[in-house]
Amino acid sequence: MAADRFEDLYSRLEEKARRLEQGNLPLEDALKLYEEGAELVHRIRTLLGEAELRVEKVRSRLAEDEAGLREVEAEYGTDEP
Repeated sequence: MAADRFEDLYSRLEEKARRLEQGNLPLEDALKLYEEGAELVHRIRTLLGEAELRVEKVRSRLAEDEAGLREVEAEYGTDEP
């Protein structure tokens, strides 16, 4: 689900891990929880990858803006003595 929030997915993953760690589940139930957890991990990694790309785009734009400001400042000089 594209509308899932990282925090919600992570909370669900923690709950599945907690249930698995208790160790009192039938094998089939434990396998189902493990598979669901693996899917949650995949979705979480996807969201984190998308967030990383967004951060890199912002950093790149900021670096370009800073370079542009330095060029303008060099062109017009500063009023400092």
